Amino acid sequence: MKDSFQATFREKYRRMSFVALCIALIFSVSLMIPRGSGVMRAIIVNPDTYQQANNASWASISVSFMMGFFLPLIGATFLRNTIRMDRDNGTMTLFLTTKFSKLNYIMGKFLSNLCLMLIFWLIILIFSLIGTLLKFGQTTFNPGQFLMPFLILLPGLIFVSALTIFTEVIPGLRGRLGTAGLVAFLVILYAAGANYQHTPGHLLRLFNLSGSGYLITNIKQTVVQSSGKPLTLLKVIGASTSTRYTGAHNLVFPTLKLTGLDFLNMGLLVLLGIGLVVLAALLLERRPISTYHMGRWEMRLPAFRLPAKRLPAMEMNGIKHSQFYISSRLLTGGVTNYWVLIIMIIWLWNWGSTYSGLIHSAFPILFLAVIPLFAELGAGGVQNDVYQWLRTIPNGQRRQTIKECLAGITLSIFLVLPALSKVPAFMMVALFIWAVQLPLACQLLGRLTGSKRPVQLVIVLFFYLYINGAPLLPFDQSGLTLPTVIYLVIGLGSLSLLFFPKTYPIKK
Repeated sequence: MKDSFQATFREKYRRMSFVALCIALIFSVSLMIPRGSGVMRAIIVNPDTYQQANNASWASISVSFMMGFFLPLIGATFLRNTIRMDRDNGTMTLFLTTKFSKLNYIMGKFLSNLCLMLIFWLIILIFSLIGTLLKFGQTTFNPGQFLMPFLILLPGLIFVSALTIFTEVIPGLRGRLGTAGLVAFLVILYAAGANYQHTPGHLLRLFNLSGSGYLITNIKQTVVQSSGKPLTLLKVIGASTSTRYTGAHNLVFPTLKLTGLDFLNMGLLVLLGIGLVVLAALLLERRPISTYHMGRWEMRLPAFRLPAKRLPAMEMNGIKHSQFYISSRLLTGGVTNYWVLIIMIIWLWNWGSTYSGLIHSAFPILFLAVIPLFAELGAGGVQNDVYQWLRTIPNGQRRQTIKECLAGITLSIFLVLPALSKVPAFMMVALFIWAVQLPLACQLLGRLTGSKRPVQLVIVLFFYLYINGAPLLPFDQSGLTLPTVIYLVIGLGSLSLLFFPKTYPIKK
């Protein structure tokens, strides 16, 4: 069970789609925290009676409502090929020739899926807490009221983690058809249970995977106790311009209270999930269901011809390339051509957007899209052993560092060109300094850690705080001097440390 868990977890954890999902969840939280104004609202409750989203108790209710819908769908799509991977690469065929415990194998797969779902859940919880405190402060924050809407999601996550495993062993549901059917089932189940105008039946209360039933009950009771009137309007992700927000009363949601029947339903849901895992072990195939063919592998290594004295260029496969070209190729080596095309489309979108749309959406999305490129700075050369190999050449590491700095700075300036054309003149210098220091800081962090993850994490956190209102980018006229000085110091410090003689890479 331990080996099955570790192999599956590491396979999923190392995928770029896992990082992309984590980033998407982080920034989706900022959109799900409710706002008291605007056409698009995360949640709307009796707007003719109550002021909307004017205290911290609204945040956890809103995020839990929407994450209760999206997290099961993520589980149905991202986690649902754990057994298929073993079938495709021939591991399952090898297992079937030995006496291995099917229950331990399936249980390891289930625990791996559950851990990944808990990571997603924990990311949502942490960044919801950060966003709530940044928006509403600590005056109206209640830790118990904030935590309960997230805790009621756990039984549903356990059941979905087991259901994805179970559907992979059922004939006819092992492929894409099973994924589509599972997604459709979860969407219908959510729609049926999230209807506040009808009382759900016993089955819907039992299979309340999203926890929406508990949230609706809490909202109904709070509305009746505060105004004496029933709940007349409840919208999640509402975008109605006809709705009149004339309410003047304050609505504070108390801590969610569960009845004995609610705890019983949660317990039964967890037991059903464990039962599906055991049943999946019994239904696992006893002989290979697909033939695995070992393909032919060919590896072609580029031939490098190095000049004896100087290193201005390298000759690769008979074609002479400069170090600047090789540094640029190292930046884009970790992404596909399709991703580069997406980056170019977003860059063109920056040119066509308004100034407000640029600073609030287009500019952050562009730099989030190029995170894989900035993560290659420093770390890419260390992980590919290029930087260690250049140590055998006189001044090789220094020359490569210079070319890599130039490649990163060129990329960063190219990305901010649309913003430079739209900002006022006095902001251009500040934005230019920010664009120059960003690749220098990324290269230093990647060089020292030998890993791409710290750079990815820092950029994600930076733009998450910026989207939530932190004045980190030089687009604010009132507080322009201090950030500019800070970024100038970071840039100069990173540049000096990159050429410090005792700065050696740490390969992981």
